[in-house]
Amino acid sequence: MKKRYKYDVGIVIENGQEVEIRRYDLEDEGIRTKYKGKLILDKSREFKLYIRNRGKSSHFYSRGKSRKGIHSKKYRTEKHIDRINTIYNFINARDRVRICYYYWEYGSKKPKPETIFTFNNYIFAKEVKQSLTNENYFIADIFGISETLNNSDREPNIAIEVIDSHFPSFKTFNYYRKITKEQSLIVIFYYIEFEMKLNHMMNNKGENNNGKLRISHYMQDGSFWIGEDRIEEKNYDFIKTYQEKIDFSDDESYYRAINELELNRIRNSR
Repeated sequence: MKKRYKYDVGIVIENGQEVEIRRYDLEDEGIRTKYKGKLILDKSREFKLYIRNRGKSSHFYSRGKSRKGIHSKKYRTEKHIDRINTIYNFINARDRVRICYYYWEYGSKKPKPETIFTFNNYIFAKEVKQSLTNENYFIADIFGISETLNNSDREPNIAIEVIDSHFPSFKTFNYYRKITKEQSLIVIFYYIEFEMKLNHMMNNKGENNNGKLRISHYMQDGSFWIGEDRIEEKNYDFIKTYQEKIDFSDDESYYRAINELELNRIRNSR
């Protein structure tokens, strides 16, 4: 019986050029010697491959685990791309950025900002792939880490999800809940649809080159937060049209509550 191999093709990257090698080419000792130790990738360019020297049975193998993207490749509108670039340029151009939300103090005529997290000396990039579980990876519109490379509650990683028209799917949302529970990570939701109403960027008055990124919704410690409240702890008694008590222990009910208690209410208030 003919033996099947996981990787039939390897792509060698050499001097910026790609050379394709088939599994049966490795039967030639000269080929094996030539490419041993070179950078070889699988057809998807996702995994680094190595040559296992077994004579006529020589083949490619990987030391990594195949992970699937939690969502399909995003289609980005011009508006979406523009807003990602604007946020990216804003946070990279400032010495310090304060991530905050607004709250209303009793008797006050204007909302006041409350800090969620302040960062400086962070490195940010766009469309960053992160494998934070054993099964899946996600691609963040913008992802940042501390220049110290620390990842702690004091210096969490930051992912910014720029939402054009659709909130993340149920599968993606649950993935965010899982990884923020297990990692020091904040996932920020920035809505283009609700810009100025829920989120916007601004410079700090009287402070040179410092800014605020005002948001309303984010994920941390496995919960969806509205300002200072986890959604599962927030009092929604004022919404008279929502009759049924929500079972936040059920993942689907938790996810539906985001739309029914928060996003629809905001849309209807316009």
